[in-house]
Amino acid sequence: MSLAFRLGTVAFTMGLMALALYILAAGILGRKIHWKSLGIFFLCAEAVQWITLGISIAMSFMGFNEDVVTSSVFDLVCYTITAVISACLLARAHRLPMLYTMSASVLGTFIANTANSLMVQVVEEYAPLFDRQHFLAFVRLYIPYILTVVVAWLAALIMRKSEFQRYFSAMFRGKGRGWMTLLVCYALMCTMPVLQLIAPDITPDVGYATFFSALIVVGLFLLQFAAMYTAGQDKIRAQEETILQQQAHMALLEELQQEIRAFRHDFTNLFSGLTLQAQEGDLAGIQDFMRRTSSYFDEKLGSEIAQMDGLNNIELYPLRSLLAAKLAKMRQMRVKGVLEALEPVRREQSMDTDDLLRALGILLDNAIEAVPAQNGQVRVVLLQEEKGLYLAVANNYEKTPDLPALARKGYTTKGSGRGTGLSSYRRIVARYRGCASRTYLKDGMFVQELHIPA
Repeated sequence: MSLAFRLGTVAFTMGLMALALYILAAGILGRKIHWKSLGIFFLCAEAVQWITLGISIAMSFMGFNEDVVTSSVFDLVCYTITAVISACLLARAHRLPMLYTMSASVLGTFIANTANSLMVQVVEEYAPLFDRQHFLAFVRLYIPYILTVVVAWLAALIMRKSEFQRYFSAMFRGKGRGWMTLLVCYALMCTMPVLQLIAPDITPDVGYATFFSALIVVGLFLLQFAAMYTAGQDKIRAQEETILQQQAHMALLEELQQEIRAFRHDFTNLFSGLTLQAQEGDLAGIQDFMRRTSSYFDEKLGSEIAQMDGLNNIELYPLRSLLAAKLAKMRQMRVKGVLEALEPVRREQSMDTDDLLRALGILLDNAIEAVPAQNGQVRVVLLQEEKGLYLAVANNYEKTPDLPALARKGYTTKGSGRGTGLSSYRRIVARYRGCASRTYLKDGMFVQELHIPA
């Protein structure tokens, strides 16, 4: 075979492995293929593999024997660098956390390499012998790698249809669980090279490849089981929070009912005085009475009724419960809370409900903690539009906030170790394409806006 054919075959097989890896990583994340990122990754992966191959060849020319240890180390380095490149491109293309995409890329590398090993052994076991070397290379090299891409595509399709990413993403709700998931995935990826180090005399065959295929199934099953358990625990905690929020909502209704009863009692006494004024023909007194009564009504019941109207316009029940709980907290702290939701807020939003609750919860908690000790005010506005949901949280303040400092990661005015809220908020917003946030000062209020596209 000519040198050009040999080099072309190596480049082709390397490219197919890169394609399989990217397809699997995207499938694990539940994302569609981003073609620009795929093209960049294809070129980078080819470069990494050619550099690794060149170093190996150079070492053999320099007299270094390429033993099993050297080959395994080269494989591990190549796998790791390729997975890091894939993770960076996926994180940038889909605006996902690096830890999340890195775990998916490492797991995708393990699955792609194992599937390729299985395909190679199957073809070598059952392919007939040929004298023509070009045809032999096609059967024993081209076909296994093409089958590897097909298997990767089918695996990614199955994971996307089964919504595997929902369970996989549950492992990254906390940093500890996320790092543990990455370590498990990396251990799986290192299994084949490490086994070659431990038992270099093992000859790869169909049984060898089948073992690793079973390892894929077991590994994915354990990951999904752990993710389902984690998601179940998160769901239980979310239900407990919902119950507490519902109790806060009921407390608001009871408080409004008591205010209505008190107003009815007061209004009866006031109306008695109005009757006497009417009998005496005191028109000025009646007008003054109406003015005082209107002011009294707004003071006693106006804000509560406005809040109830706003809450009733929120069709997304978890969001309604969260706002009811925060408004109840404001009343306990004697902070004036104002809610405006003039149009119905739809149940379906482009942002995941859990992320929406976390984002709004961070803004509300920051606003409540930042108001002055006296005459604190927090204003919440939700506006449902055809193009998406607009929400804003505004609060008054004693000391003017430092807006440039707020943009820095970890900045806080609450003390050491408590500056993670806004960083978490920014990470949540960055996950969703088209989401836009803005922070500014206006009329003595610190305003934070968020626009979520439809």
